Amino acid sequence: LKCLIPGLEVRGIDISQYALRHAKKEIKPFLKWGSACRLPYPDKYFDLVISLNTLHFLYLYDLEKAIHEIERVKRGGSYIVEESYRNEAEKNNLLLWQLTCECFFTPKEWEWVFKKFGYTGDYSFIFFE
Repeated sequence: LKCLIPGLEVRGIDISQYALRHAKKEIKPFLKWGSACRLPYPDKYFDLVISLNTLHFLYLYDLEKAIHEIERVKRGGSYIVEESYRNEAEKNNLLLWQLTCECFFTPKEWEWVFKKFGYTGDYSFIFFE
């Protein structure tokens, strides 16, 4: 994003110290340790919050906290991308791929979760066909 929009301020978090230590050098200065359940930023801090393939690592009770945190720190838009499945074959592929997933859902179930927990942004899904 910084290459496309010069001067753009970006911030990122990861709960994994390993990931932070091994981040690409060009993005490392913009990363810090943090939890999706307790974002280390003030209310309405970001014009855009993006969550890419993160929420499935959380238990359902933490998923609710993370969605509330996304809503809390955004003053503009938000976009979530998550793994999902539409049929048994895709579910099987997802089960084979996921090693640390704690929750994953069909698109309709994700949409229910988003609505139930008050998410107001955009979203899309990745499927393992």
